[in-house]
Amino acid sequence: MLVNIISWNVRGLNRIRKRRVINSLILRWKTEIICFQESKLEGDIREKVKELWGNRWVKFAQLQASGTRGGIVVMWDGRMWKGKVCCVGAHTITCKFSGKTQDYSWHLSAVYAPNNRRKREEVWWELASARGLFDGPWVVCRNFNTVRFPLEKKNYSRFTRAMTEFSNFIEDMELVDPIIRDWDPIKSYFKFENWWLQTEGFKNRVQEWRNSFTCEGRLDLILVSKLKALKAKLKEWSKTLQGNLALQKTNILSQLAELEEIHDQRSLTGEEIFTKTSLTMEFEEIVSHEEVA
Repeated sequence: MLVNIISWNVRGLNRIRKRRVINSLILRWKTEIICFQESKLEGDIREKVKELWGNRWVKFAQLQASGTRGGIVVMWDGRMWKGKVCCVGAHTITCKFSGKTQDYSWHLSAVYAPNNRRKREEVWWELASARGLFDGPWVVCRNFNTVRFPLEKKNYSRFTRAMTEFSNFIEDMELVDPIIRDWDPIKSYFKFENWWLQTEGFKNRVQEWRNSFTCEGRLDLILVSKLKALKAKLKEWSKTLQGNLALQKTNILSQLAELEEIHDQRSLTGEEIFTKTSLTMEFEEIVSHEEVA
């Protein structure tokens, strides 16, 4: 059985602007279960969960953060799954999911491991203990704050003890990496987008295209020919970065991911923080264009 699961280390969900960005992505991805690591959330988060998903049937489980560190939120579509928390540790939370439309049950463990290698050993014990409580399919959504191989991390050329321990744990628990599917954001059909009318210079561009067309014959045939040529131009433009919201979003998310990767290595500079904020605001503007579309 295929289950659409999103696992995301979000580095905090307290800012409403960030929750709006995530909400727009969740609506587009049409997922069933979402696991956020490093939520940095404490207390009652029901309103924040509604802002994140916007689904009236959303259910959730939470491992609260410790101050500004850690925290896990697992959300699921209550129309499709019945979820129940099985066990909660210092760094993990495990839920059992039973299908409402199909006779199928499985377990999910969400993890946010500390950076300290010795403290990370507690995570291995927590997960092993949780796994001992049930049989059947098991999914681990995680940020272990470590990698298995040097090539997975920048400026690493040798194996460390942490890498060896991580690999041993994966083998002992008989875990496997999931298949990652590529997502093509370009639509396969043409559709005139209303937000194009709000794009600077778009109307002038259309006028230039219309003036460049040369057609002869009856007036009605000339009109049909020009409209056909204009559609071809618009279709071509819709596949460019300027005319495609999906490409724009993918481009921004790629830049944000690069900044997150840098943040994993060191603190961001003032210029990088400004860039990250600008990209987030630009993403919000794209989301508003989608609403117009």
